[in-house]
Amino acid sequence: MTRSRVLIALVMCISLVSGPSFAAVKAGATCTKAGVTATAGGKKFTCIKSGSKLVWNKGVAVKKAAPAPTSSATISPGQKTETRNLLSSDPRITPVSGLTNLDICKTEDKTPYTQADGTLAHGNGFPRPSFTVSGKKSAKVLVVPMAFRNLPFTDDKNQAGSGSTSDLDQLNKVIPAVVESFRTLSRNKFEISIEVLPKSQWWVFNTDSPFSTMWGVPHAPALQKILDEQKKDFSFKGYDTVAFATGNGLLGQNNLTSAQAGFLQSKNSDTGNASVVFMIGALDRPIIWVHEFGHSLFGLDDLYPFSDAAAGRRSDRTSGTALWDLMADSSEANLLEWNKFLMGWLDNNEVRCIAEQKSTVHYLTNDPSSKGPKLLTVNLSPGVTLAAEVKPGSASTVIDGSRLLLYTINSYIESGSEPVVALSTLYSKGESKSMLGWTFNVLDSDDNGLLVEAIKTDVDKFVIPSPKPRPTQSTPLTSKIKIEKSELLSTGSFKARATWNVTGHESYRLFVVAADDAQKVFFETGIRNSSQNPLVIEISGLPCNREVRVTTMFFSEKNGQGERLVRDNRDLGILSCEDGTKKP
Repeated sequence: MTRSRVLIALVMCISLVSGPSFAAVKAGATCTKAGVTATAGGKKFTCIKSGSKLVWNKGVAVKKAAPAPTSSATISPGQKTETRNLLSSDPRITPVSGLTNLDICKTEDKTPYTQADGTLAHGNGFPRPSFTVSGKKSAKVLVVPMAFRNLPFTDDKNQAGSGSTSDLDQLNKVIPAVVESFRTLSRNKFEISIEVLPKSQWWVFNTDSPFSTMWGVPHAPALQKILDEQKKDFSFKGYDTVAFATGNGLLGQNNLTSAQAGFLQSKNSDTGNASVVFMIGALDRPIIWVHEFGHSLFGLDDLYPFSDAAAGRRSDRTSGTALWDLMADSSEANLLEWNKFLMGWLDNNEVRCIAEQKSTVHYLTNDPSSKGPKLLTVNLSPGVTLAAEVKPGSASTVIDGSRLLLYTINSYIESGSEPVVALSTLYSKGESKSMLGWTFNVLDSDDNGLLVEAIKTDVDKFVIPSPKPRPTQSTPLTSKIKIEKSELLSTGSFKARATWNVTGHESYRLFVVAADDAQKVFFETGIRNSSQNPLVIEISGLPCNREVRVTTMFFSEKNGQGERLVRDNRDLGILSCEDGTKKP
């Protein structure tokens, strides 16, 4: 079906964060972004966090630049000269020939998930999932505004929930910020094109929104129902992902924000499955858009603990991972170099790999214009990597030069259980850190990078964990039992309903256990003979304030015999003890 669409230009010069003003730079004056530096009155000032405020530090005297070294070489007229960073040419740096092949550090994800077509996808390792745009230079996104009776999407400034601006105004404002965020984070290696359906094609419903704003409640089943029943002709073809957005709510409405990424079945898509993003009342938060596109476009894992989100707690902003990666905290536009590696934004020459070397020296830079190494990876075992990268100096104290960030990537740990853990301390020139059988010494540093020595030791050596794969969520390609669709929804009062569109089964069993204790059973059907399709199972006796896992088993023969297909599901979230509904 042909539609006209509004194309948001990729070259708009609107930044996600406004540049700092240096007109009034002085110690104690307010500034806008931690880590930014400015020079005034012969001193170099750095923006730091003091309590809840961002202020300029006391500054350090600017050293006069040493005279440039002379060369006896004759430069002909018109010949270009290149100024080289002295640290990057330090003779102590281990040559490429002394490193490990980079393929060794492209670790395999040890907790992959199964896609709808039965193939495995690696969220936190290599190879990258087939649906992603990792390694590509661009992506195309469509935004579909959705208006419901209780949650409209409007171009009327008088109805928006954020003052004198309409939902459409906020969308048109946030899109350039998202575009600029991707351009900046990728160091101009990736651009995202975002189109918005014109008003005549918005999805308008005379019903209340079916999307919950409580954490852990999936939106995909509700959207799948809309597509199956009301929007059968909608096409996903030609887009890498489609974002479905509601307005921010009417004046006086609260707690409407919910953002998710997911996948749907659609015959009107390039692959039979569609990558989607849900933005429910989160129009004006560009980093949340980038976070969700990190899932839908690049297959990145969540790096924040699901236990905090389920309990309504915000993750610790002082933890290293939350400070440096928006997949752990959507407050600032930061990404670890490891995630940029997964996204295809680092060339091979920008990543160094070691494994068994006794001692090596590396130059790492954070200069976005440099082609030098940005990431040092240490292969501890298949699926586990120790990583080092550079961060700007002077974050909380007056320190000249760049500093070293260390973190681990453990793909034996699932998304939502913190598979990536960064240290909260950064290491400066002359400082050392020992961890997991390695010692890192920062030999030297400047504003653009640092020299780090990596020494293999026998102290606190890494122990390879036992593998713990994620449960298979898709029907094997050769199975007699075929599942076309499933839905698990809370029905209130500690009850739920599971609905399956399934064929090829003669019996089934469903049981509910605690997510952290499989011996604690809350509900059990036992084995029941039935070939009913659709199969509807009413669930009762669910607990409150505790996450549960719902397991359904289908058998190809009666009495639990023959081929068995198992599905695990945690979509119910956590029920409140007050009224049996899910917590935010």
